[in-house]
Amino acid sequence: MEQKPARLIILFALCTAALLPLMLMRDATVSNELRYLSIADEALRDGHLFAFYNHGVPYADKPPLFFWLMMAGKLLFGSHCLLYLSLLSLIPAFVTVAVLDRWCAPALPAGYRTAAAVALLSTFYFAASAVTVRMDMLMTMFITLALYSFYRMYEGDGRLRWRIAFPVFVFLAIFSKGAVGFLVPLLCVPAFLLAKKQLRTVGRYWGWLTWGILALLCGFWFFMAYREGGADYLRNLLLHQTVDRAVDAFDHKAPVYYYFLHFWYIMFPWCVLVAGSIVTAFVRCTTMDDRARFLACSAAVILLILSLVSSKLDIYFLPAAGLAVYAAFMLLPGIESGKSVRWMMLVPLVLAAVAMPAAYFITRTMTDTFAGSLSPWMFIVLEAGIIAAVAAAFRGNVKSAVFSFAAGLYLAVFVFGLQVKQVNPYIGYHSLCEHAMAAAEEKGIDRYVLATYADGVPMMSRGENADVYLGRSLELVPLSVIENSADSLVGDTNGIIVFTITEKNPTFAVYGND
Repeated sequence: MEQKPARLIILFALCTAALLPLMLMRDATVSNELRYLSIADEALRDGHLFAFYNHGVPYADKPPLFFWLMMAGKLLFGSHCLLYLSLLSLIPAFVTVAVLDRWCAPALPAGYRTAAAVALLSTFYFAASAVTVRMDMLMTMFITLALYSFYRMYEGDGRLRWRIAFPVFVFLAIFSKGAVGFLVPLLCVPAFLLAKKQLRTVGRYWGWLTWGILALLCGFWFFMAYREGGADYLRNLLLHQTVDRAVDAFDHKAPVYYYFLHFWYIMFPWCVLVAGSIVTAFVRCTTMDDRARFLACSAAVILLILSLVSSKLDIYFLPAAGLAVYAAFMLLPGIESGKSVRWMMLVPLVLAAVAMPAAYFITRTMTDTFAGSLSPWMFIVLEAGIIAAVAAAFRGNVKSAVFSFAAGLYLAVFVFGLQVKQVNPYIGYHSLCEHAMAAAEEKGIDRYVLATYADGVPMMSRGENADVYLGRSLELVPLSVIENSADSLVGDTNGIIVFTITEKNPTFAVYGND
């Protein structure tokens, strides 16, 4: 029986309400988010739309689409709004769930549609990525839409809209993050057709229309990148960021078995349930609906692609998460023994229930760190949700276990969001820059200096991107120069604000003419 679409609207509304304090009050993280904001500011300042730079250094790592959305937010709100930026990941997460929900509805057991959606939204890396300012969730949405478009054609819907939608979604996946957006549909479609012994039909989907649209759109993008950045930038975009990353990565290099080890916490706590359901179905040669076969096959292909590529990060697995979760929920009825399903849920949940009190007491000892700022109520509500999920899993009730864990998780995130301002100084530079700007205004200082080590590396991790808050670039000066000749640096100005690091904590000092 078709379930009312309002159930997803209610689910998304509850998730948004739980995440809202975090999205409203958190700081941009130093590792990547602040750098993306600085790149967007530089593109707006210099009028670049296709070639991006980070303080004058070419940044061809990421395609333009996500930066365009960030730039649009800056123009719309006048400054970077973390709520808006978080929605650039949260909305694609909801769209991904909605597409999978509609796609898999005919094959999902009665009452399991909402449970599958809740399981995906409570999967560790999917939930975390839903509010992270990164391109991965946007790419995941477009990959899911591209695969869904293919499946509509595979089922016999030959309308032109799907024949055009397929390559357009593939391009948008590429335009969001890069080559993975192309490789996933390119390899998943023939892999599925091969499993169905229909490989000769691959030309229906990867035919002249698909390749023509991709060539036209990618050709325009590459031409514009060449016009703005020149041949070196285009070479960086097409070769260094694709071939070099795949063959011998210059960053995030990891062994081939990386994801086989990391899968268990990327997909936590449904990792054993997902892997166990899919593997059991294949081992027992369970009769599968074509949807379940395609999703399971695609998740496996993505795992293989990512394992063979030299550059690896946990978040790269995101496009496979939704496919794997929904495939598992469609395959659950084929697992005859209720005990096996029970243990698939119980193992990670019991481990979490035992680990949570230990994690709390460990954080109590870390008084001067990020962890020491965490509220005990966050651990309490999460532990309550885990215990309720364990009780439901022990009875073999998949839906109750999923709902209980998700309720505890999102309540914990809500509690964390309410006190995230206390944590912000440990994760970002906004508070530090506010204090520095107040000191600069008081003394009439307009020069900001970032101290570096002898080799020129900034003492503050990616501190040069603090220009997002300061509204101006930072001068990079070796710490030895500052210590030996601060007066000469000050010169005839009112002074300088020097950003440095003390006892592993970012800080600043004021040097001025009294």
